[in-house]
Amino acid sequence: LPDYVQEKTQGRIRAEQVERLTLEQIRAGCLERLLSLEGNVCCVVDGETQADLDRFAQDVWAAIEQGKRFLFRSAASLLTALAQLPPQPVLPEQMGRFVRSDRPGVVIVGSHVQKSSQQLARLLQEPETQGIEVEVRRLLDPDAELLPGILAQVHSAYEQGLTPVVYTSREELTFEKDAVEMRLAFGQKVSRLLMGVVQGLPEGIGYLISKGGITSNDTLSVGLNLPAVRLLGQVYPGISMVITPSDHPRFPNLPVVLFPGNVGESDTLLLLHRRLKSRGLV
Repeated sequence: LPDYVQEKTQGRIRAEQVERLTLEQIRAGCLERLLSLEGNVCCVVDGETQADLDRFAQDVWAAIEQGKRFLFRSAASLLTALAQLPPQPVLPEQMGRFVRSDRPGVVIVGSHVQKSSQQLARLLQEPETQGIEVEVRRLLDPDAELLPGILAQVHSAYEQGLTPVVYTSREELTFEKDAVEMRLAFGQKVSRLLMGVVQGLPEGIGYLISKGGITSNDTLSVGLNLPAVRLLGQVYPGISMVITPSDHPRFPNLPVVLFPGNVGESDTLLLLHRRLKSRGLV
């Protein structure tokens, strides 16, 4: 995890600067450790189960009561713990009931971290899925028009009863060492393309799975143009499901799975696909 922080901050926060709250410390109680933190130090929390995060959240609130302040970047399980929410009314295994119809869903994979790539590879082995690669290198050409071709493939697969799996190419493009603005601009270009895909999806899709933290945020705010969503709960630890409003102009009552990049095991994306496709227990 400290190495991941270094990677994601492009070395601005070095791995050795990251404080690590181990599983043993969390389970034994880490209030004193939390109270000792200062200087906006970056920390990682090695919780393993929801119970671990619930225990950690108790210490967080105790530290806040003594004047400490924290900023979190996390998946849904920690939010559940901090908000002290009761058990969700629909079990994760039964959340396929929210799928709108027996028509195929769509999977969008923007994250290209190693775990996401492993999960994607496993999903693409599944029968009745159709992989549709977005060749991001082609976006280096300012005149490239990728969207019409991608949407044509999506609609063709959908009409054949297949689940379109749209994913960005797995290669890592390199930029000049100090070309931060160039990298950012290119990332925004990729995001605009993916959101164009979301906006052009067949209106009758049964569900949508969005893989990647930034991709999921953009899917809700840009692709679906949602100012707010109704949270249904977690379809898997750390993975939330929301539903669009009934008056959405294109996708009313559409269940959307928000799947962060480094969450789950190698077969979790496949599991969720099967769970939603079956609309029952998987």
